[in-house]
Amino acid sequence: MADNTADRQADPGTAEPLIQYPVLNETQLCSRWNLSPKTLQRWRSEGIGPPAWHINRSVRYLLMEVEAFERKAQVTWKSSTGRALSVSSPTAREDAIEQMMQQRPARRDQIFYSCKAVADITGLPVYWFQQDQERQRRGIPCYVFTNGGVIRFSIEEVFRWEAHHLRPCHNDAGTPVGALQSASS
Repeated sequence: MADNTADRQADPGTAEPLIQYPVLNETQLCSRWNLSPKTLQRWRSEGIGPPAWHINRSVRYLLMEVEAFERKAQVTWKSSTGRALSVSSPTAREDAIEQMMQQRPARRDQIFYSCKAVADITGLPVYWFQQDQERQRRGIPCYVFTNGGVIRFSIEEVFRWEAHHLRPCHNDAGTPVGALQSASS
């Protein structure tokens, strides 16, 4: 008997569209490439792989930059000069937002997600969304219904917020990886 799970997820008649969040965390990228977290961390410190970003202490990778690196990696994993093959463009965050908006199904109605659902989709800590003070301190966009009894989130707005707050990761010397790459170009 065939598994119909994929059929159900791909069915356009389902109430909720599939969401491919355009940011990966370390665990998701390790799983995608079947690597250990230590290997990915070492690669990042050596300037190998796609550009990495920080939001708070979390390391994040823009999916479009991961896919671009994978396309280049079909030939070689590292350039002859030892620099990463994938260099973040100055418009990477804006490009990622545009890509997400183009992939999103056209809908006239807004889909709102609970704290747990948005944390599962984004890979960000659930307490960032659940705790009022934390949410306000970080400026995470949300919708408050029934006098604060129900808090909901728009994935597009959360992604725009995250993209705005991403900052480049630093290598072991404390210099932003992007600055090293552009200085040596």
